[in-house]
Amino acid sequence: MEPDDPPPKVYGFKERAFKRDNVRVPGAEPLPTAKELAIMAGPVTASPRGATGPKADDPNDVFTHLQGNRAVEKRHGLDAVEIRKIKRRKLRDFCLLLVGGNLAIVGAVFATNLNVVTAIFGLAGVIMFSLGLTWIMWQVMD
Repeated sequence: MEPDDPPPKVYGFKERAFKRDNVRVPGAEPLPTAKELAIMAGPVTASPRGATGPKADDPNDVFTHLQGNRAVEKRHGLDAVEIRKIKRRKLRDFCLLLVGGNLAIVGAVFATNLNVVTAIFGLAGVIMFSLGLTWIMWQVMD
């Protein structure tokens, strides 16, 4: 006969005793409420720079630097510079790469022994090159 199995262990969490940092002394005044804390914190300002604004000698004040840059632009007559459209050469480069790459693949097929297998490999190369170039030029580089 087999010996009896021991009773299963019961696992669980033990009771914890927490140390209180703010021990309440009987007879002391009650803690302030949230409203009283807000009143003690002071008025809320709607200014993005704060209630007092930036310091006069603050080297990191962005608005002062931008105003200085604007004044220099006006002094040099660059106040109303027109914004020119940037010419993009992506379409031209894409067409040149597409035609040049496909011609290189087709030329390599004709330079070797032209048979059915090389023609199929050449066609697969043209398709893979065209799809890969299109994906890279118009999706990855966009």
